[in-house]
Amino acid sequence: MMRGLARRLIGVWLMVDGALTGMWFSGLADSLGGRDAVSVTMMAARVMVAALSMVAGWLVTQRRPQGTPLAVAALTLIAAFGLFSAWTGVLPSNLDPSFRGPAALLQAVIAAVAILFLRFDAQETRPDGTTRA
Repeated sequence: MMRGLARRLIGVWLMVDGALTGMWFSGLADSLGGRDAVSVTMMAARVMVAALSMVAGWLVTQRRPQGTPLAVAALTLIAAFGLFSAWTGVLPSNLDPSFRGPAALLQAVIAAVAILFLRFDAQETRPDGTTRA
């Protein structure tokens, strides 16, 4: 019961992250011409991770076996982009610069906990979708 709820929360979190990133990018799309190549490349890569996040979130909520490895990849990349952005400031953010580091660390810790949970849950799930007692 609780494991199913946790999986759904992780899946919903991934889908919400993808949707919010898409909205973030749509607000910045008109300013791409005035940005440097590194920033534009990082923004495009973050949008690709958002697409992966949406797909992974859907597969995780549906308990599909492909969901776990895709979610692990998406969570890892989300945390990596957050930490890299907080460290370099290459991605635009609405957060105060003094909050970017702690927010990125919190996001990375939550992502690590979610990854550990998904890996543990995947080991406990049989190929037919049932769980071991």
